Amino acid sequence: MNKPKAGAMRRKPDQDNTYLFMTDINSILVSGEDTNGEFCVVHVSVRENDGPPLHVHGSEDESFYVLEGEIEITLGDDKFTAGVGEYVFAPRGIPHTFKVKSEKARFLVTAYPAGFDSFVKELGVPYEEGMEANIEPPTPELLQKLMEVSNKYNISYPGL
Repeated sequence: MNKPKAGAMRRKPDQDNTYLFMTDINSILVSGEDTNGEFCVVHVSVRENDGPPLHVHGSEDESFYVLEGEIEITLGDDKFTAGVGEYVFAPRGIPHTFKVKSEKARFLVTAYPAGFDSFVKELGVPYEEGMEANIEPPTPELLQKLMEVSNKYNISYPGL
């Protein structure tokens, strides 16, 4: 029987790696610490009509792989709907956003190099079951914190 190589891992969403991140529930499946900063993988669960403002990652590329539901994606000048089994690549420097069009959506976000995982940890709060039921629109204080933390991770918001 083959033994896993050093650094091999197995992880699922659980209490130790899951955060309420603005209006999303994000579970860090693979962190930059696991990959020497090469990439990270985050499991994202989002409710209908939720999604981030149009933004630009200056330091990493992102990809989205849809596991459940439908998300409308704006990527540069293109707008399209991605459903279960679809993969979308969003290169760094290209303005993009998504909005959930189904009751909920679940997808994997992979960022290369890592950094998005640290952004989630810094801006999010440790998730406890049921927290999403009490989500309110972001306060001015939370939006200010979003801008400050985003700046640290070289993420900008055209138009804001």
